[in-house]
Amino acid sequence: MRKLLPVLLLVFSACSSQPDAAPQRWNGYDVRIQTQPSPPRVGMNEIMVMVSGRHGKGIHGLVISTRMNDAEPWKQTFPDGDLGIYHGAEKIDQNSRDLQVMIDQNGEKTILHFGVRMDASR
Repeated sequence: MRKLLPVLLLVFSACSSQPDAAPQRWNGYDVRIQTQPSPPRVGMNEIMVMVSGRHGKGIHGLVISTRMNDAEPWKQTFPDGDLGIYHGAEKIDQNSRDLQVMIDQNGEKTILHFGVRMDASR
């Protein structure tokens, strides 16, 4: 068992990674993004916006839209049931550094900016 513990610690530390962008707060909610792949690469990437409230419970019923710069149109995401996870996709290039997330809750809108950490190998 003693020999297995260092191996398990190495495996678990290799699985952990930095988030794609720092989380933010809005109206008392935690808002995080995650890309697939992580970190994002040049080309189309899945974008997940996760909104949670007290005790990490997902917030559903929001309208979430994303874009990579001011010149692009907003693209509405689709919710994953009542989990507070919203899925979309964005085309990312080498110059992409700022993912804009617009949150609409009953007509009250805000735009959050997430600095995107690109894959250094691309």
